[in-house]
Amino acid sequence: MLAAPAKLAVFLIALAAIFGVAYLTGTQSSALLAAPPGSAHVDPHPATFSGLSATADGYTMRLPDSTGRPGDDQFVEFQITGPGGGPVPDYTETDGAPMHVVAVRRDLSGYQHVYPEQGEGSSWWAVLNLTPGPWRVIAEFRPAALGRTVVLGADLTISGDYRPRPLPEVSDRDRVDGYVATLSQPVTTSSSAATVITVTDKGRPVTDLTAAHGSLGHGVIIRPADLGYWHLHADPVDESYRGPDISFTGGVPQPGTYRMFVEFTRGEDTHVAQYTVAVMS
Repeated sequence: MLAAPAKLAVFLIALAAIFGVAYLTGTQSSALLAAPPGSAHVDPHPATFSGLSATADGYTMRLPDSTGRPGDDQFVEFQITGPGGGPVPDYTETDGAPMHVVAVRRDLSGYQHVYPEQGEGSSWWAVLNLTPGPWRVIAEFRPAALGRTVVLGADLTISGDYRPRPLPEVSDRDRVDGYVATLSQPVTTSSSAATVITVTDKGRPVTDLTAAHGSLGHGVIIRPADLGYWHLHADPVDESYRGPDISFTGGVPQPGTYRMFVEFTRGEDTHVAQYTVAVMS
């Protein structure tokens, strides 16, 4: 983990002020409301899990320091270069941001999805809460010149006593911060089927979820064997819809057991529901 250069000190102080902002993307129940024209995602799902390599399509991700210390609000610098080795000149926003970073601990007991800040040249800065052990830092972005999404991954080792935890048992329900998030329609391998999360509070449907980066939720599926990354794009809906369902169309490429993370926001607080899912078909 690198200390911030002096010339980025002002930037880092400003960045620290935004930690309370909800880090999420995704969206909601398109089965209930029609999406406004032009709001649907245009990228098809990739054929396989991604984020397994630091280089793809001529773009490269590098961590100047691949080690770091445990703790909250740690600044992690990474660099993204394009064909020819120079900075990427322009990014097209996806889900409300030019760059998405997902960090997962090797045993999948740690997960974060953040929107990093761009530094000078090819540098980006992510603020992460890190526990000891091996982590995978995954960057998803769309270079304007390429016209499609690129997903890259790099390893980060955090010092300290790493004690891997077993993968939790398969479940369609998670209790998080007093809410119950139920996987009311399961993950499948169908590209047209919907996966739906329903959020309740004390048994009552939550109908005042807060949209962040243009949607009510964000979904990520990680393959335990190799930390392969699969992004669930939330279905666009009318902006007046605020829950309780968060819907994602499209399944995973093949059957298996996966770890699924779904973020939702109410008020100013973001919550992450976590599931171990067994996809049969």
